[in-house]
Amino acid sequence: MIRLIATDVDGTLVEEGSAVLPRELFKIIDGLHEHGIVFAAASGRQYRGLRRLFLPVADKIVFISENGANVVYRDEELYASVIDKEIVKEMQMYVKQFPNSYLTLSTTKAMHSTGGFDREYRKLMEEGYHNDMVFNEDEDSETLKVIKMSIYRAAGIGPFAQEMAEKWQSRLNVAVAGKPWIDFMNQGTDKGVALKFLQKHFEIGREETLAFGDNHNDIGMIQAAGESCAVETARTAVKEAAKYVVGSYKEKGVILALQELLDRLGQGLA
Repeated sequence: MIRLIATDVDGTLVEEGSAVLPRELFKIIDGLHEHGIVFAAASGRQYRGLRRLFLPVADKIVFISENGANVVYRDEELYASVIDKEIVKEMQMYVKQFPNSYLTLSTTKAMHSTGGFDREYRKLMEEGYHNDMVFNEDEDSETLKVIKMSIYRAAGIGPFAQEMAEKWQSRLNVAVAGKPWIDFMNQGTDKGVALKFLQKHFEIGREETLAFGDNHNDIGMIQAAGESCAVETARTAVKEAAKYVVGSYKEKGVILALQELLDRLGQGLA
């Protein structure tokens, strides 16, 4: 029986940067909660932004934010992975060589970023992702407890992703998190590690866990779950890691799969 469900958000549940969720999802989460199933929203987004997105059910679910660097349940921080301040300083200098690219420094309280002069970027971060933002081109990282660093490039991070990964992968966990994003966390930090933490915290087995995802940063989570689904538009590597494939967010594939599970529970079949 499934007792823990974790799903990615952007590209899996909704379009990248969407500010709203399908309303039927909240009813499904309510139903899963009534059956004692733990639901986790697992995203590269910031916790506060995720909480706003899931506000109608926020006190009923777990938030795996910042690609697994922060886990919060009922507004209580269960886990945070803080990056060394010297590495953060080095990243601040490194990103300056890439044109039209902005660095974000995520903390458990707010997201600090360059690029505040870019109106479209500000709109995406504040109105799309619902982040608590601080825009500062000369941020002093000494005062911050950074749990994730990200580089954003509107035209796509792809041309530089391999170079960036080769530069940092010996010291950080590097994950492409969507067309414009590449994320950097402490080694040993990803959605899969966070999901295993939740399995231990709630005493739930791998075989009792179901996960959904679409991008490379979801593979660890897919592998940590006994049952797993990639959406139709997922990267090939994600489809290969998952047991099943469901429809894309445009087809509400995850929502239909969850509704089917809920219906089976109601019939005593799951």
